[in-house]
Amino acid sequence: METVISHNVYINCGKPLDCWGDPAGFLQNLAQSNFIHVADQYIGLPGSDRYTVGTSQKLKYPTPNNILYDVDIETIVHHVAAKLGAGYTHEYHVFLPQGTDECFDGVSGICYSPDNLKTFAFCAYHSYVDFADIGHILYSVEPYQETPGCGDTYTPTNAPKGSGAPPHTLTDSTATVVSHELFETITDPNGSAWFNAFGFEIGDLCAFHRNVINLNGTNYTIQPEWSNRANAGAGDCVTHT
Repeated sequence: METVISHNVYINCGKPLDCWGDPAGFLQNLAQSNFIHVADQYIGLPGSDRYTVGTSQKLKYPTPNNILYDVDIETIVHHVAAKLGAGYTHEYHVFLPQGTDECFDGVSGICYSPDNLKTFAFCAYHSYVDFADIGHILYSVEPYQETPGCGDTYTPTNAPKGSGAPPHTLTDSTATVVSHELFETITDPNGSAWFNAFGFEIGDLCAFHRNVINLNGTNYTIQPEWSNRANAGAGDCVTHT
């Protein structure tokens, strides 16, 4: 996608900074960094100021048994996109608070569910949906990340020797998944563009790496992204072009 406006949708939390850190500030810094231009090779277009942060929304939404399903997420993004815009120039990042599980549906058993390891299959994801009235919507789902299995506990590859586990913040844990999903939406919005023979997108290939990276003057401990151009064309996980 050549341009994207990110809209953060905060569910059932009056103070997003307390629930997820500062994903809006991170997305703003990412948009002003060299890192975002790793995506340029996949869309064939360089240039600055193509990925911006738009209006955010705070919503209350019922969560019976503390579980939401993808159909609930689609209801949420329809409500917001009807006001803020649809199509391939918008992505809606839906943030869920601590204690809320999320499943693809009620039967597959594929969920974000740190309280139920039998169904715990993902930390976040991106997807799309088509509505008859407003059209195509791109969205991602970011549940609470400071939990075993999703928390940002990996030692950065560029950390000093002997430093142990990296100091990280709630913002880092949230940022690493929202950047993962944003990069993948840009490069593979409908699941039919950039992925490898095993179905892995550019974020998946680097999901268990961590680097300390400075974005627009702020340090974050987050994952890199896959570049086909790196390592003399052999490809590698990178944090800059």
